[in-house]
Amino acid sequence: MSKVGGSLLTRKSTLRTISSVIGRDLKPGSRLILVVSAMKGVTDLLIRALDEHNPAFIDEAVSMYVDEALYLELKSYAKFLEFVNEELRRFVNIDEPWVKDHTIVHGELLSSLLVEGILNDIIGVRAKAVYEPGIVVKQEWGNASVIHELSNTFVRERYDGLIRKYDVVVVPGFLGVTLDGRYASLGRGGSDYTASLLANYLSASGLTFYTDSGGLLSGDPKVVNDPVLIREVCYEEAYAAAMVGAKKFHPRTFEPLLNSNVRMLITSPWLDVGTYITNKCIDTPKIVSLSGDGRSLKVSVVGYNAAKREDVFSEVYTIASSYGINSITHDNDHVLSMPVDDYKIALTLVRDIHRWVRKWIS
Repeated sequence: MSKVGGSLLTRKSTLRTISSVIGRDLKPGSRLILVVSAMKGVTDLLIRALDEHNPAFIDEAVSMYVDEALYLELKSYAKFLEFVNEELRRFVNIDEPWVKDHTIVHGELLSSLLVEGILNDIIGVRAKAVYEPGIVVKQEWGNASVIHELSNTFVRERYDGLIRKYDVVVVPGFLGVTLDGRYASLGRGGSDYTASLLANYLSASGLTFYTDSGGLLSGDPKVVNDPVLIREVCYEEAYAAAMVGAKKFHPRTFEPLLNSNVRMLITSPWLDVGTYITNKCIDTPKIVSLSGDGRSLKVSVVGYNAAKREDVFSEVYTIASSYGINSITHDNDHVLSMPVDDYKIALTLVRDIHRWVRKWIS
């Protein structure tokens, strides 16, 4: 099973991305479930269209797919996408709770249609796009909760037949369907969560996330100096990192795979290296993060059992106290966090702690 991030689905690069993923993951005689995100920027445009009641942003979002389809000479897909554009414009001025979710998930739906066309008409593999992944959710607009028992049953029933008939099943991430048949979003970053849920329900042997970063780094390169690629973390660490915002994953991305046998790889279509996520845990600090807004900031350190190790706590406390910060919280067994109310202090602190973390990694 594979998942392709929206930052890799950009104008005039979609074919190259999908070709690389298929070349890597679709082995002779095998089948592949491919989860896709919306093209980069599309979801924001759809949200803006609804917030500002302006259909021009619908046009701009859909045109990204139409332009790509025409560039790839997928004319029948381009024509259908124009029809979808007209349908979506109708929702801009409807003030019903479900409308926003129904509209914004269309980025992923359009991605799945475009990728299906690329696979069938250009790459030449038998592919089928589904219009919903089989995930059943509660009627909670904007961040719907998954009904796991029903989802597990529906997913197994749905994909058993599809993977027998097609080489690749293309699945839109980010969305589920309520019991009364309406689309609901899983929250920002929900495509990653979709892939993890499907991997769990289908007992996949492996799951590869393709991103532009190529793996988990020891820190955000926009914040810290010289972050390094982490070659392996365990699911508990990855889950903890997502919860404190150390990586832009949906907070629950790794939750379905805790204690599973699914071997996950986070990489780039163009790299031979990446980050493996397994159930093998090594208790060393690995990742730092800076999260929050300008008024309420938090510097965090992630590592298996970081909060239980006296030596780790002591060294983090020594660094933090040099900035006048004496409060360190245990978000869970694998995270130490420090509240900071000044951005400049937080930035310097996270860089100091990152230098300390890098000593553990090397």
